[in-house]
Amino acid sequence: MTQGNHIALEGAAQRRREERRVTEEELLARIDAAPYGEKSKALARKAVRYESLGGASWGLFPVAPIIERGEGSLLYDADGTEYIDMLSGFSVSNLGNCFPAVTEAIRAQAGKLTHFFDLDHPERIRLAERLSKLSGISGKTKVLFGTTGSDAVESAVRAARYYTGRPYILVANGDYHGVTAGTIGLTTRATIRAGYLDGNQSGSVGFFGFPHEYRAGLAENCGFGMEALDALDRSLGGNFTPYGGAGNVNVAAILVEPFQSSNGYYIPPRAYLKELRRICDTYGVLLILDEVQTGLGRTGKLWAYQHSDIEPDIITSSKTLGGGLPLSAVIAKAEILSAWGPTAHINTQAANAISCAASHAVLDAITAPDFLPEVNKRGDYFAAGLAKLAETHPSIGYIDHQGLYIGLEFVLDRERKTPAPNLLQDIRISALRKGLILDSAGHYDNRLPLIPALNIPYEIIDRTLAIFDEVLSEAEQKAG
Repeated sequence: MTQGNHIALEGAAQRRREERRVTEEELLARIDAAPYGEKSKALARKAVRYESLGGASWGLFPVAPIIERGEGSLLYDADGTEYIDMLSGFSVSNLGNCFPAVTEAIRAQAGKLTHFFDLDHPERIRLAERLSKLSGISGKTKVLFGTTGSDAVESAVRAARYYTGRPYILVANGDYHGVTAGTIGLTTRATIRAGYLDGNQSGSVGFFGFPHEYRAGLAENCGFGMEALDALDRSLGGNFTPYGGAGNVNVAAILVEPFQSSNGYYIPPRAYLKELRRICDTYGVLLILDEVQTGLGRTGKLWAYQHSDIEPDIITSSKTLGGGLPLSAVIAKAEILSAWGPTAHINTQAANAISCAASHAVLDAITAPDFLPEVNKRGDYFAAGLAKLAETHPSIGYIDHQGLYIGLEFVLDRERKTPAPNLLQDIRISALRKGLILDSAGHYDNRLPLIPALNIPYEIIDRTLAIFDEVLSEAEQKAG
């Protein structure tokens, strides 16, 4: 996608945001009409009264369910209504809700030590060692801890700029890297940026296209092919000019999601990361991979980048890492994180003792010998069921699938690939009424990311497919 196309999408997203602004009265009317019990509705009314209306709840659904407890792949609202969880806290609860080993680790650590500022304790030191060894980066590595994916990305960018002495960071259109003051300029998912007054608060940032084979080659979608990286190469000087080479660029790092997650679970060609690695090596640029959502097993490998047989210079991790508690980490080549001195980066809650204990329980589970092979088996089973549905539901235009990283693209016309955002919203609202919680995203608001627990029971996959079959039929009939 060209920068011009991206700006156009961003403008459209801003208009949609303007249209979606609501008053408390409008939200209260939604609650009255919602298909929930009275306890849930009473709590929702309190949320309207006391919480900012800019939160996620009022954007994802007309009225989000008020979830009180969870068990495995199931969630229960305040009135006891059961839902199948296809969000997993956006890949936070990847072992399911209240995974017993994580719960027990939290309970045990809470009786020993809860917090020690941003200072070392045994669980933290042991976690730094484990992450260094699991990173897949050759040579000596070090870890910098934080609390969220946003601050991990911000810290990684800070480290890259400090180490290289260069200002620019290059990111792919559609990527999500956070919404803090230091990361919003790095997040190019249009529906996120449109909500901010200044879309480039992180300073010197440049953009390039993200390739995806489904829309590559269509004239109206230029920038979805690998030619986007040819343009990136040329913009850095190219080896064919006297100005090419590592000494003539002001770029500190290229920062990308290996697979594009928040924007709708797009999987790029395997050559994508290989070409970015080559470009980085050519110009002496660092490669930062944001594995906050893709990492720790979601794609059937420990890290998504491992599908492309390359090595990054820096990895950011969060979400799954804390097992439901706030925890993030920057894992990088040792020389990068050793360039600055003591107290150059302080975070009061970084590597909280309880979060670290939970993280060890998560890593124990994910690194067990049979875990990732089983993720791939369940992912193949789920994808096969979706492919079967696509035979009778023409609105399914494309299925991305790697492990349990699954994204569907909905269209009105398979030949023209006409996006179907309204149809997808009908699917989501109908699914919620039938006990299935789903998200939506995408460059055209027509992508459905499926984010189940990595240990989701096959029986829950079957139930999900059955609900899909029902709601797809209803939505397709409505759309004609």
